[in-house]
Amino acid sequence: MDSMRGWPLWAVMVVLAVAFGGFWYLSTFVTMPADVPVGIRVAASAVSGTAFGVLFGFWIGRQRRGVGPAGRQRALGRAIRRGELPADADPAQWRQALEHYQQQYRRQRWFGPVVFVLAIVLEVSLAVTGRPVFWFAAAIFLVFLVVTLVQTPRVLRNTAAMLVELDRRDATDTR
Repeated sequence: MDSMRGWPLWAVMVVLAVAFGGFWYLSTFVTMPADVPVGIRVAASAVSGTAFGVLFGFWIGRQRRGVGPAGRQRALGRAIRRGELPADADPAQWRQALEHYQQQYRRQRWFGPVVFVLAIVLEVSLAVTGRPVFWFAAAIFLVFLVVTLVQTPRVLRNTAAMLVELDRRDATDTR
């Protein structure tokens, strides 16, 4: 969602709803019996997409408020990836944003692997007992697990280093 950083919340909700609704519609050809009418598939996809878009849209809005004003700057995402604090970073705004991301990724350090391992177990059990297409979903969750295991420690290191740099700048400014 980094590319949607400056978008209004309603637009994010619409994009999420359409994307998830489209995915849900395509998935009904695998998960529903073949004799289910297209109208029911479309209705189920519209309801699912709308619910997903609204719920996750509000969640994204809550996350944006937690990040604060620095969250609207593209430089924040770049800084978190690289671990380099920009020279013109506003200390108060950036501290709020970095502490928010640090807290979020600390939770993700244990919560992410648990969720993805459980999802992999579910998908593998579905693939073994029935439809082999669930192997694809298991593979996707495996990729998510690997990305989480690699990205989370790196983001925690980068945010900690930038918070130390902010402390150093604050100490230098007060002298």
